[in-house]
Amino acid sequence: QDEIYYMTGESRDSIERSPQIEGFKSRGLEVLFMTDTIDSFWLQMASEYNGKKFVSVTKGAIDLDKFKPEKETPHEKLDDDVTMTALLGILSDELKKDVKAVRISKRLTDSPVCLVADEAGVDMHMERVLKIQQKYEPVGPSKILEINEHHGLIVKLAALAQTNTQSPALKDAARLLYDQACIIQGEPVSDPASFARRMAEFMQRGLAA
Repeated sequence: QDEIYYMTGESRDSIERSPQIEGFKSRGLEVLFMTDTIDSFWLQMASEYNGKKFVSVTKGAIDLDKFKPEKETPHEKLDDDVTMTALLGILSDELKKDVKAVRISKRLTDSPVCLVADEAGVDMHMERVLKIQQKYEPVGPSKILEINEHHGLIVKLAALAQTNTQSPALKDAARLLYDQACIIQGEPVSDPASFARRMAEFMQRGLAA
């Protein structure tokens, strides 16, 4: 590894369960876990160690394609005539007030979605610390929603988006995916009642299919 990958969090267990490190685990890459609050601050000043740059796994567009997975895992594939373009457009439009962008993830292997910080933004855990200690509030959407193009749910949504862009299921799915990413990150959902309603309706449609 030419870089020192790290992730800050409240505990080792919470970091190990984070979807952002799935791609690193599958490739056998070392990720430094940091659980002390002070770590988030000194990493802003200590940019490297022994000539190797510190890189947060929850920030920026990290390309893991240069590392080969230790073992190939089976995953869903799009049909030849289906792309992610329509789905990305719908998700971006529906979530434009909540996220800065929606993009295909290089980090995810098992989870459908995750949230990451922009390259020039504040690290995910650092933002939470600042919100608690200094009442920090970012101006406008600051997070990026990444989707796993090989996850079964995302593959099915992409196929639906290609044939029926006005499907109500896509709008509900956009909100549910974002709320799920927030919950995994330890963030509260903005409207728990709407989340519960959408989840119930989405499950009902799935059982009826």
